Amino acid sequence: MGKVYWITLVLLLIVAGLLAAIPLRYSHDWDESVFLQHARIFLDGRSNYDELHHRPPVLSLLYALGYALWDNPHSPHVLQGALTGATVLFAFLYAKRAFGTAPALLAAVLFGINPYFVDAAHQLLTDVPSLGFMLAAMWFYDGPGARQVAAAGVAWAIAVQTRFTSSFLLVYFLLDTALAPRTKLPRLILLGMSALVAIAPYLLWAKWKFGGFFYPMIHARRIVMEWTAAVPATMYWNGLLELFPASLLVLFALGTATLALRIWRQARVAGTLPALAALDQTDRRLVVLVLWGIAFLVYMCGIPHKEVRYLLPLGIPVVMLAAIASADMLSWLKTRSQPWRTAALALTAIAIAADYAPALRNLGEPWIDDSKREPVQIAEYLRAGAAPNDVIYAAHFFPVLAFYSAHKTESLLPYQSEFEQVWRNVMAKPGYLVYYPPAGIGETHAVNSHFKPDQAFIDAHPEFHFERDFPSARIYRYEPGR
Repeated sequence: MGKVYWITLVLLLIVAGLLAAIPLRYSHDWDESVFLQHARIFLDGRSNYDELHHRPPVLSLLYALGYALWDNPHSPHVLQGALTGATVLFAFLYAKRAFGTAPALLAAVLFGINPYFVDAAHQLLTDVPSLGFMLAAMWFYDGPGARQVAAAGVAWAIAVQTRFTSSFLLVYFLLDTALAPRTKLPRLILLGMSALVAIAPYLLWAKWKFGGFFYPMIHARRIVMEWTAAVPATMYWNGLLELFPASLLVLFALGTATLALRIWRQARVAGTLPALAALDQTDRRLVVLVLWGIAFLVYMCGIPHKEVRYLLPLGIPVVMLAAIASADMLSWLKTRSQPWRTAALALTAIAIAADYAPALRNLGEPWIDDSKREPVQIAEYLRAGAAPNDVIYAAHFFPVLAFYSAHKTESLLPYQSEFEQVWRNVMAKPGYLVYYPPAGIGETHAVNSHFKPDQAFIDAHPEFHFERDFPSARIYRYEPGR
């Protein structure tokens, strides 16, 4: 690879890392606070709140390592930036081995400055880091020798322990094996064995802690399948336009149509199955990616709980096909006259500015954001005023309250359907209730957003004594048996 390619790649990795890290925030949302709370559990031995029974551990372990190296509220964002840079790097390495240098560099660009990818990477969540581990597994799997295949299994196991739905990458490996079973079946077996060895410590821990090897995965699936409000599948179809810029979708469509045309031409002569068997290495890989992407989208549409960020793995087939289409267009333009090249470059510049410039906006803003959102303010208010043994009770924002207050926190959400029967047992210790009226809740994935205890219940029980109002919430001192 020429010096220009190397310099471009290094600069892109730096920019991608900065975009993911900046601004360095003090306040974090619901899921972010869970992973940060778990990091403190792993590092400091906190025991005031956890969701380890349904959350994967790897991202929190990495944040704990970051805290160990630099105990600062901003260290997770720095680590997230490094993980994002690694994701872009593995996208480049995978594409380079499978499709060549030019498509690889274009794939890295399309990943690194995609506005949605940048926004998702900036959140302290599992989506982008797990994507990086998936790409690493795919890259290692194509490498020569047993060691790289074993490394692919380890990377895949880490991806699964970062985000449980990364297990769907198995379909990619199965499809890849199906198109070349004689050469790929031994690699698939080795991949599975190394992945099992790598994930075994976590499964054994889950068995010891919760009584079942797959308890966290099963519990997490029950949450998204049964315990959250269902979202129609059309949300994902609309979400694709949010996830991928229009120019990227056009390039993907062009790449897919070109691939389909090549297969159709071969199938007319030799038949469908012989045509698939006769595909060269590049087209075979593209077919696997397209089929895997379709299967993944269908699978995600079948899960009631939906968020656009859950579709980020679709970026792998979409970006790869778009990058190949882009490389083919650039090669074609080299044979055109100067006016053609000038017009094409002008249109490209306009498309890039329209679709990708928003991703760069954070670089022009302050790089540190120490503002405190309201849930954080509430948590710090309780941290300052609560006694050491006081418990914080809440049905909303409880992970944020737990992380920033460092006090024992009890979620009332699991008891909503039977709250009036069990509340005295659940709320057995004195402390504080953080009550969010319906108007102050905003977004929630709960089936019923009218959380209990509600205002009528609180007013009817002398155990709750009003202490302070916040714009979206009300704080009550709670004394059981009062």
